[in-house]
Amino acid sequence: MNGEYNHMEELGFTLDKQFVCSCKGFIDPGNSTRGLCERYVPNGGKFYDLISRYDNISAHLLNRDDGRYGNTARYIAPFLKAFGATDYGLYSQAKIGMTLMPESGRVMRYLNDLLPTFVNTTAYEHYVMAMCEALKIPRTSVDCTEVSMDGHDLGRQEARAIREFASEINSLRLSSAEYKLDVHVRLPREDVEMVERLDTIFRERLPSMDAARLMKDVRTVSTEEKAYCLLETRKRTQVDLEGTAYVGGDMTDYQAMDLVRDSSGLSLSFNGSDFAVRGCNVAVMSRDCTVAAVLVHAFYNEGIEAVFDLAENWGREHLETARFPDRHLMDAMLASNPKKLPEVHMVSRRNVEEIAQKSAKYRKSLMQSALHSNFGVRTPAYS
Repeated sequence: MNGEYNHMEELGFTLDKQFVCSCKGFIDPGNSTRGLCERYVPNGGKFYDLISRYDNISAHLLNRDDGRYGNTARYIAPFLKAFGATDYGLYSQAKIGMTLMPESGRVMRYLNDLLPTFVNTTAYEHYVMAMCEALKIPRTSVDCTEVSMDGHDLGRQEARAIREFASEINSLRLSSAEYKLDVHVRLPREDVEMVERLDTIFRERLPSMDAARLMKDVRTVSTEEKAYCLLETRKRTQVDLEGTAYVGGDMTDYQAMDLVRDSSGLSLSFNGSDFAVRGCNVAVMSRDCTVAAVLVHAFYNEGIEAVFDLAENWGREHLETARFPDRHLMDAMLASNPKKLPEVHMVSRRNVEEIAQKSAKYRKSLMQSALHSNFGVRTPAYS
């Protein structure tokens, strides 16, 4: 009741902080959805890259009314189905192929014990179930893309037509041109041809097929959904964005990170894309996610100014001697990085261009390493 005495608040146990994160680049150095394409679709890596690029251009460069980055998982669902994917198959493949960041399980459990923890990801639920088992975190704390392969049927003729669409898509050239947030450019010829061909497939051919119902039933967690999820979490926990630590790195994290940054919360780009860095106030480049726990813990105990102070004085000599609420955590981070510390930067208008470019390059290198299985902790198949 309003005005009722709250003995928990009187004792200082008020819930005033929460932690929200995405997966790619922080928990998982790879791209689980791309991995599923590689497993089921011939030349699946290129296939995924073309559709993801189409999604990006539609949302951010063409400014279409229905454009929102994060539709890639919806677009590829009928193709996975046409090439034989089942719900159990997607789940099994996720368990076998998952590569996690070093110490990600320990970090997520630590933060989950410290404060309310939530995960927002564009990944399929099949992958999320396997990830939660591997990390030993509750499935209920994760919002993800939901789709049922077994709940939809495709006739043989339609499945064959969709497989032919995949071959048609893979015949296109993949442009290497790079685009930045809010910078308008003329599309190169390869991208114009790609958009025209995929428009024909996704706006004309597929809508007349039974596969359209499968696409319609996919519940994605895209750019706007991540922002909505953040606002719903705020409403549910009654923790303001000022008390929110958001760790993201994907293009789909930009809106949510921008909201947290503008509210003076901790908006942390972790191995972030160009877009993510432009939505953050602190940027990290690291192959060890323990540093995120250090920064979030500082925010939890002393607020955003304590994080800024750490970032401004980021150096081994200072970190070895400075007062820190959890000395064991700081020492663990230092021990995990004996030769070179993770890069930690405060981000402002003055340095955002430089850091965005550097972080995007680091992210690309990280994901290429994961792609070739040179990095990360490969999770075993569960019995």
